[in-house]
Amino acid sequence: MGNQILLFLCFLALFFLQSNALASKAAGFEASLEYSYDPCSPLGPQNWGTLPESEACASRPEGMQSPISIKPSNIHNTHLGRLFRYYTEAPALLLNMGHEIMVSWTESPGVLLLNGKIFHLRQCHWHIPSEHELFGKRYPLELHIVHTTSESTAEISVIGVLFEYGGKADPFLGKLWGALNELNELNVTSIDVGSIYPPVVVDEEAYFRYNGSLTTPPCSEPVIWTVMKKVVRSVTEEQVELLRAPVHHMDNARPTQPLNGRKVYFSDPCYEQKEEGHASS
Repeated sequence: MGNQILLFLCFLALFFLQSNALASKAAGFEASLEYSYDPCSPLGPQNWGTLPESEACASRPEGMQSPISIKPSNIHNTHLGRLFRYYTEAPALLLNMGHEIMVSWTESPGVLLLNGKIFHLRQCHWHIPSEHELFGKRYPLELHIVHTTSESTAEISVIGVLFEYGGKADPFLGKLWGALNELNELNVTSIDVGSIYPPVVVDEEAYFRYNGSLTTPPCSEPVIWTVMKKVVRSVTEEQVELLRAPVHHMDNARPTQPLNGRKVYFSDPCYEQKEEGHASS
């Protein structure tokens, strides 16, 4: 564990050297494609594989498409350790992408250390209802926090957080309440929200990890997915409706995709630390 922390600190030092020069890549990783979530449309999810440069969206025996249904029969327990990340405030835009609402940072707001590489936080966006299914249930909302490496052929890593309806509003959406209303009422596609801190993810929370894809065309593979196990967020129905209003009150969740023999790994950092403590005592 000590070596992991030392390595993370070294990567943080490198991040600070890079961050002033690193601007976030535009608002997403979608191609400029026309597509739909309507299953009755010729542009619906069942036909995404016929769209330009979107062959990966089609069903294939070797496909690694997302989202997936996470259930006990496909989970493998392992020790992957805690999530090493560093987030800070940075300037951002609130964007209506047509199919989803997105926060895109114009300067790097932080990093995620994964597999010995630095992944820079680029943007986050929401899907209604949740795209991933957890133990047979789809939740009212899912947040995707998107990171990429800085190489020209960037690798992608996404953290997925599930939301359940509750009496407590989500703090991050709370900060965007005024801007979301403006986005809807003024019928604009972009609002400067100033400097904003990214959504909080608990470093030592249990999570699932698997190799998948983007969930919108061109459905690029591979994407390293981290889906948080605990539904740590409470969201109000008013907040979800505010996310739906600018995109014509439409749902924007892709159906779950075949696993095709992939493994879904489960890691619980808190339990792993307790085991290490018992072993050393």
